[in-house]
Amino acid sequence: MRHVMLAATAALIATVTTTMAADPPPPDRAAEISAIKGVGAAFVDDWNRHDMKALGSLFADDAQFVNVIGLWWHTRAEIQKEHEALHATRMRSSHLVATETTVRLLDPDAAVLVHRWELTGDTGIDGVTLPMRRGVMTLVTVKEGHRWQIVSAQNTDVVPLPNLPPAK
Repeated sequence: MRHVMLAATAALIATVTTTMAADPPPPDRAAEISAIKGVGAAFVDDWNRHDMKALGSLFADDAQFVNVIGLWWHTRAEIQKEHEALHATRMRSSHLVATETTVRLLDPDAAVLVHRWELTGDTGIDGVTLPMRRGVMTLVTVKEGHRWQIVSAQNTDVVPLPNLPPAK
């Protein structure tokens, strides 16, 4: 019986040791969340500097972006080009502020970042400064090597619902 117990213990130790050696330790979640928030902060900073080349560099080559009016861009190059056009015109004096940010790690190499934002300085198509806008942006990010990149973005203006009954 003693030999059976020793053999079982040795087999258990060998299994645990092999499993521990095969599975890497979990990543430092706080460091990963900080790095992902850094991508969101860089988006805001690049927007406010009107540096669309830097903003474009935050995206994977095959990234997608759906803007606040539902236009759907399918590559980093297209995302950058369309933002360059906006920042050459109506957004050239805009200022973006992230008022709330959350991150959810989906696995060690994928996460969703959500920004609640406020935008001022949009001059619209006729050059007249519009009132402050508010919205929510969702960024799906993946880690390539040691760098987090945006693979998908959805930006939404928060607007009043039409045809609501009057407030009581």
